Amino acid sequence: MTRIAALFLATALIFSPAGAAFARPLAGAEAEAMDKALNSYLAAIGRNDAEKIVAAFPPRILNVFAGATGIEAKKLTETLVAQTAELMKGIKVGEVAAKPGPLEVTDTVLADGVPVVWGLVSTSFVSETATGKARNNQPLLAVSEGGAWYFLRVDGAERRQLAALAYPFLAGVEIPDAVVTPLN
Repeated sequence: MTRIAALFLATALIFSPAGAAFARPLAGAEAEAMDKALNSYLAAIGRNDAEKIVAAFPPRILNVFAGATGIEAKKLTETLVAQTAELMKGIKVGEVAAKPGPLEVTDTVLADGVPVVWGLVSTSFVSETATGKARNNQPLLAVSEGGAWYFLRVDGAERRQLAALAYPFLAGVEIPDAVVTPLN
């Protein structure tokens, strides 16, 4: 009887929605696509390329933000690009990197039936302003939706709340805080 119960439990976990919540290592073509997209995103940060940085935001996040602010999506994107460019003026960014190794990802199906693959990437960079240098270690949400990889910093309560509005499964996920270390 115990073997039958164990077999039933294993089968239930495999075929249940909760079974899809287990992390797995990203591999093969999927890992190559994510690495390519991540490297492009990190390079955009290193170049202070506001347009490419905003283009890497998940469209679902932009739609939630547009709905919350009442701004049309295209206008919102233009505004975010302008704000990002303004924020990056006077900041030199270097040593941009992601933690090496296979990314642990989770497969999830959203309420609207859209499948997503997601994981948290540990990133770091050095920022330099007129007041000094600092090493920034930040969590980055990587989401594959519709065959493309997107990225969003999730380093504070407000960003986490926004991300959880678009991706409700994130509401219960523990996300590490950003750590900023002065390098003077």
